[in-house]
Amino acid sequence: MSIGQRIALAIGLPLVVVGSVVAYSAVQLFKPVDITQPTDFYVSPKMSLNTAISQLESRSIITSPTIARVFARMVAWQSERVIQRGTFTIEPGMEQFLVIVRLFSKRNLQTATVTFQEGITLRKYADLASEKIGCDKGEFLRIAYSDSLRKARGITTATIEGYLMPNTYEFYKKTPAHEILDKLLDEQDEFWASVVTTGSIKLDRHQTLTLASIVEAETPVDDEKPRVAGVYWNRFKIGMKLEADPTVQYVYDIKNPNRTSRRLLFADLEIESPFNTYKYAGLPPAPINSPGRAAIQAALNPEAHGFYYFVAKLDGTNTHTFTRTGAEHQQAVALFRARRRAGKINI
Repeated sequence: MSIGQRIALAIGLPLVVVGSVVAYSAVQLFKPVDITQPTDFYVSPKMSLNTAISQLESRSIITSPTIARVFARMVAWQSERVIQRGTFTIEPGMEQFLVIVRLFSKRNLQTATVTFQEGITLRKYADLASEKIGCDKGEFLRIAYSDSLRKARGITTATIEGYLMPNTYEFYKKTPAHEILDKLLDEQDEFWASVVTTGSIKLDRHQTLTLASIVEAETPVDDEKPRVAGVYWNRFKIGMKLEADPTVQYVYDIKNPNRTSRRLLFADLEIESPFNTYKYAGLPPAPINSPGRAAIQAALNPEAHGFYYFVAKLDGTNTHTFTRTGAEHQQAVALFRARRRAGKINI
């Protein structure tokens, strides 16, 4: 073999090898994904690029993980981006290289806006998270009721009822339940830290949230919440039973999960439960819903007054008549019943 042939071989062979590798890699990257329907893929906040590729491989979306990792690093270097957290959709027939490119694109991420209203229960949170965000409802409730979550958060009751902060949030579609719960819990932690030193009465956080949950259930009018809190605080101070209808409603709903809520009957006031504030004095053992900011602030700073009773006005304002004595209260109740009969209002 001549010197020229040897030089040509020395130069050409590596080129052939490189060309073959490039060609093989291109073939693998241009392969369509082997799925028959759109598939969502979630990138969690702590997921690395290698982990994302591994998970795509485990779901048979990426067939050559080594080539995919090399290509992904090239995309990262060229675009000067990191993989984006969130959920994106992989379509049937999409080339594998496009799947990798989408890891770095915010444009394809799916988001969901969800409003958790003041006064809803833990189960309603689970319903909304499942419906709006697409997380698993059963997993949401399992984590919410787990000992590990309560211990991590320093919550001593059986559930985290009352510790999730109502608000409007934006989540990525398919965000796992534990991330949603962490966000809702963190939101209340931050709010509590900002208001805890402003309280005028001596209740701990758990007691405050319990009182706030009753206030939240009693009135939707923020300006009235401190007055309602003042009524229950006045009763609490003298050892008078709170006799709060929402606590009995809470027990009824727990005991009758397959029924819709209805107007309480006198017989319901005899339900045996520590949450029944018609039978037991003091605050119930835990919050009965998730109070909002106004209700928590009202529980921290109840209005100072001499009222011990209140009843709905039924005048379309959602407000109440407040009274000082039992006799005055009975007069207000009589007016309430007359208005209810006249208007056929079922409350």
